[in-house]
Amino acid sequence: MTGKVYLIGAGCGEADLITIKGLKKLLDSEVVLYDSLIDDRLISNLSDRVEKIYVGKRYHQKSMPQEEINNLLIKKALEGKTIARLKGGDPYVFGRGAEEAQILEEKNIPYEVVPGISSAIAVPSAVGIPVTHRQLSRSVTILTGSAIGKDSSEKVTPIDYKALTQLGGTIVFLMGYHHIEEIINNFLEAGMDENMPCAIISKGCSKEQNVIKGTIKDILIKTANKKINAPIVIVIGECAGLNLKEMAFDNSDIKKDFKNLKIGVVGTENFIKKLSSKFINTNGKIIDLGFLDIAVTTNPLPDLKAYTWIVFTSQNGIEQFFLKFKQEGKDIRSLSKHKIAVIGSGTADKLLEYGVYADFIPTRFDSKTLAFELIKKLQPSDKILICRADIGSDDLINSLENNNYNYTDYKIYHLKENELKKTILSTLKQEYFDVNYLVFGSANGVNSFFKNFYQKFNKNIKIVCIGKKCAEALQNYDVGQVLIADKYNIDGIIECIEKDCTG
Repeated sequence: MTGKVYLIGAGCGEADLITIKGLKKLLDSEVVLYDSLIDDRLISNLSDRVEKIYVGKRYHQKSMPQEEINNLLIKKALEGKTIARLKGGDPYVFGRGAEEAQILEEKNIPYEVVPGISSAIAVPSAVGIPVTHRQLSRSVTILTGSAIGKDSSEKVTPIDYKALTQLGGTIVFLMGYHHIEEIINNFLEAGMDENMPCAIISKGCSKEQNVIKGTIKDILIKTANKKINAPIVIVIGECAGLNLKEMAFDNSDIKKDFKNLKIGVVGTENFIKKLSSKFINTNGKIIDLGFLDIAVTTNPLPDLKAYTWIVFTSQNGIEQFFLKFKQEGKDIRSLSKHKIAVIGSGTADKLLEYGVYADFIPTRFDSKTLAFELIKKLQPSDKILICRADIGSDDLINSLENNNYNYTDYKIYHLKENELKKTILSTLKQEYFDVNYLVFGSANGVNSFFKNFYQKFNKNIKIVCIGKKCAEALQNYDVGQVLIADKYNIDGIIECIEKDCTG
């Protein structure tokens, strides 16, 4: 069965400038072919089970020929793999993405382009230079500064500089590091106004970002004694004279104390991916210790007309509910008269992905608070459908029973061990399991992990649990320090580790 290739634009500079869709497809991949100028954090936080192949190209450095890259994409796709072809900026802006797309089409290999933030637009913006302005520039011309000559040598791109000068607007050169002087002098010789603003931006959209501003006449003098590192973007035009606010670089979402931490995660594939995505912009490393899959029940959904409330206690429950909803041919409009409660903000966000807003979210994201606060919202005539895993907290069930409410406990899914993933983990060396923190996403995960890998567990490892039910499962095992997230979601886990790191 042929796989699929995603031509993904990683954006420019910092890891968090990749789009949400791009990150999702990257985390879903089995093979990643990545270029130079990709923030290492996008690669290092991928599962060790992902095959990572560097295919980057740099000026006058040995690199993988494009034909070989094309062959690799075809080979991996024919193996049935999901492939992320990760490129800096946007795949179709001087990234050879179109060439690769054409080859894939010729070979009838499925592919999809995921656009990225091009450095031609983003890098000037990051230093306070808009490429368009109603009073200053109504057009943008984007060019590459380097081209391959007939003798296969790298040269400045042969273009009509006089025509460019007369065209006006904003002119943006990418990949012009080795030809700055030629480009500037060519514009001067073409008759461009010597006072035309010009900016040279080095390592844009990163913490090493540096900009030198001047005019066509003096920009080379201003850069003469300055260290300029590739990649650079050259901006010429009236907009380059603006000095708007520069982009701020802030890692406050996750503290610097995560540097060099190894965090092992036991849970479903989705749980591990969501946690990994939060660490993309840090120096921490997620170690994938997951071998649990979600198995949906074969029992049909109850007759929804009989209920006034539907309660979801996990994102997995929502995914499986709507999967069955579609499979059973139900109409989304049939939910219009129902009120929906969720256990937390993450679950509410997942519900919104299906175009449905939650009517109730507890003030604390745990089962006890959900039970206590939801009871106050219910009417005696209400009937409640609870969609959850086969093993979980009974706080809500007990509360409904104690208050004589009519409810159905619909166990929509259960977790099962993936034998292949388990076998792979069992063959890995002990060092793979030697982490600073071990995170569990469920009580099922606790029991499955210690049943299979207790001999690899180091008691000095701190354990982080997503909730009390998860922590209670650890009472059956001889472990060291156990931390429980205050909020029973991904953000709660991160905050728990941050708090422990900072004391």
